Amino acid sequence: MTHITVEAVQAQLILNSGESIEIRYEQGRRLGFVTHGFSDDDVAAAADRAASDETRYATEGVLKHLKSLADD
Repeated sequence: MTHITVEAVQAQLILNSGESIEIRYEQGRRLGFVTHGFSDDDVAAAADRAASDETRYATEGVLKHLKSLADD
């Protein structure tokens, strides 16, 4: 895993934020996001999906299937 060390001021902004933070280059290009856990809405949506009869696939099976497509 790659690690990035931020300065103290940046660390405080990240720690004090209660929402996702968009990370950008100085020129404005988006690099990615830092997220903080799951909201109550996220938990409720996951619980609804888990309780549904919707078909689910394990990560291992999906990766195996994708590899088989790449091998063709």
